[in-house]
Amino acid sequence: MDCVQQVPDSQLTEARSLEPPRVLAVRGGIQSEVGEWRGREVFVKTLLTDDPQAALRFEHEGQIAAGLDHPLVVPLLAQTRAQLIFPFVPGPTLRERVEHGPLSPAEALGVTCGVLGAVTHLHARGVTHHDLKPENVLLAGGSLRGECVRLVDFGMSHSQALPHDIHGGTRMGTPHFMAPEQFQGVRGDPRSDLYSVGVLLFDCLAGHPPYEDALGWLVGLCDDCAPLPGPPELHPVLQAALSRDPAERPGSAAEMRAALRGAARALGLEAACP
Repeated sequence: MDCVQQVPDSQLTEARSLEPPRVLAVRGGIQSEVGEWRGREVFVKTLLTDDPQAALRFEHEGQIAAGLDHPLVVPLLAQTRAQLIFPFVPGPTLRERVEHGPLSPAEALGVTCGVLGAVTHLHARGVTHHDLKPENVLLAGGSLRGECVRLVDFGMSHSQALPHDIHGGTRMGTPHFMAPEQFQGVRGDPRSDLYSVGVLLFDCLAGHPPYEDALGWLVGLCDDCAPLPGPPELHPVLQAALSRDPAERPGSAAEMRAALRGAARALGLEAACP
């Protein structure tokens, strides 16, 4: 596993743009691009604004990423005041794959079990991701096997190890994938991530999230969930994970993964979720 290097600001230019540039996004004062750093291709986040709050959020993300060390989590290579540098992972996002159509049960199981493996590590480190969605799941080499999942983006995450939660009291997240309590401003509850993983599994199997009116669901005005997709063996896991009440969800990422493994065995798909 690559280790984090605290690079002096004087070496900031070491992470540089490719020619021609491969800018992926510019959002919230942060530019994301594929660049080059110390002879390797990397993914670079660059802070473009002088806004103090944006700088604090950027530093917060780097501190959380630096504390993670798992093969299914894209590691932070280096951090400066204005750059976060990660390895470049060749392959599409899960969102790009699902846009081509729903996954098979075996494929959905593989991806979801991989995500839960990464989430188990996060929660063991006291980190709640708070933005688990297909856009933040990379598929290394385009594979849908669990061991090829790579989890990214800790810009909205909460860490028990940090004395101050920069996002405390906010409603940050992606409505279709965020838990109802997260929408109410609750932070640091691992069960919020398990709700998001349930939505992700639903999305993989159906090709869309469970609620068309996500905001209506979050505020309690709408309970019309689309029919549960995939084989019936997966429905109990989906129902539990998607519960409005966190107490009715699986007790941990490991517990949810064990339930999926049981469903995989019942379907004869043990290899998808070993």
